[in-house]
Amino acid sequence: MTTRNSATWQKRFVETIDQRNRELPPAWVSMPSVANARGEQGQAVFESGRSRQMANAVISLLSQAREKAVMSSFLLADKGVEDAILEAAKRGVRVYVLLASEARLGREEGEGEFDKRVLDQHKAMLTRLGGHALFRSAPHFHAKVVVIDPETRPAGLLLTANLTTEALERNEELAVNLNASEVIEVTGYLKWAMWEAAEHELIDPKDRFKATRPLGKVLHPDPGKQIVATTAKANAIQEEALRLIDGARSRIVVSSFGWDEDHAVVKRLCTRAREGLDVTVLARIRPSSMPALLALAKAGATVLGFRWLHAKAIWTESGQSLVMSANLQSDGLDHGFELGLRLSDGRSREILERLEGWCAAAPWRLEPKPLLGALLGKVKLWKQQQLVDDEILTSVDVDLGAVTAESAAAIEAGRPRRPAETASPSTLAHDLRCVWLVAAPSLAAKAKEKLRPAAEKDQPGASYQPAVFREPSGRLVVAVRSVAELDQARMVMGEVGAATIVVAEGAN
Repeated sequence: MTTRNSATWQKRFVETIDQRNRELPPAWVSMPSVANARGEQGQAVFESGRSRQMANAVISLLSQAREKAVMSSFLLADKGVEDAILEAAKRGVRVYVLLASEARLGREEGEGEFDKRVLDQHKAMLTRLGGHALFRSAPHFHAKVVVIDPETRPAGLLLTANLTTEALERNEELAVNLNASEVIEVTGYLKWAMWEAAEHELIDPKDRFKATRPLGKVLHPDPGKQIVATTAKANAIQEEALRLIDGARSRIVVSSFGWDEDHAVVKRLCTRAREGLDVTVLARIRPSSMPALLALAKAGATVLGFRWLHAKAIWTESGQSLVMSANLQSDGLDHGFELGLRLSDGRSREILERLEGWCAAAPWRLEPKPLLGALLGKVKLWKQQQLVDDEILTSVDVDLGAVTAESAAAIEAGRPRRPAETASPSTLAHDLRCVWLVAAPSLAAKAKEKLRPAAEKDQPGASYQPAVFREPSGRLVVAVRSVAELDQARMVMGEVGAATIVVAEGAN
């Protein structure tokens, strides 16, 4: 503790409190990021970005279509893609589009992913393209893929991104070129979903979506070599995810938008992390994902956070990977219509490069049980099921106000209580410099002087030196006008039995 005089009858106290060992709630911690210097297009893998390489790949596919184009996306809202669909249809290409039903849009995947503007654009797209393309929808359609001419000149792209401008330009997303056999496998699932799983269809833009029934003529595809799916009749994406995780020997890198703490895949990742494997998790920072991400971090995984990440992929040191539309949740791995691609060739290495590039640029890292002294800078604290932005500093001054000393002869007082932590978020600092002012007590207003009794009965009394007063509260005090009077005041205090020494008005 250090002290210095600030005035004759006041003293300023400062006490530094070391908070480095204080435990904080779970926190996302800001990280120095490395700028992404890679291009958006690799040999066969794309990532989203401002140069629109992924979007242009979709548009290029549609411009090459001669007979048929089949697409699936949760929703569609990108002018360039819409123009390409319209141009393909006007060339005589049959265009089929699978979408989530309108009733589900607007209450899914929040955090700005599908805000009102995007939904309005999606609905305008339906009006514009209705009659040129056949739209079929169902609440569980979530796969993201584009294929063209599967019977004659098969080509395609499997994406983690919805076909919206935000997803194609802003989010962390992946897209992988499909080879001919993969396009044929994917087409089998798209054909089954289009004719056997869709619940509504839009043919004429003047009409709204109308209910439709399964044809009962298209068989569900048999399991393929490269394409895995979640459908009403298969959950091969979950099986492949578990196979990859169980087969890993040293390292797993996994990325997903959505996470369920209780899902078998997330539990298996936790188990592998506890077994000592190097598990790196890439996730969008969302309150609903926090239980699962905290479980992974507590198990030993490195959990990195992003504002817009939406890619879903798993890579292991075996060189195998899985890129998919499914989140690591029951909706995606147990239910819904989702598609994924097994990879073990050069495309898998490209997937790792993209994931590692994002890791290097990750702005946040999740700490499940941090000590305050280990953190510095911006944080997102997980408090009462909410993420709260804050900042940790090296030192913060806390003004604790003024208090009155017991006596003018001893101007001191213990440190007042600090404000409650919840009411003072700015106290997140390694050192707290608590400052408070202690003032000498003053003579109360309307106090009446008590005179020393005269030696003779008929003589008037005289003032004590220093003077003695009876305050309205009944307290007897000695009032001084200068520091020089303090020694004498102590003697008078003992003589008259006063409670304390106070400062008289006008004292210097």
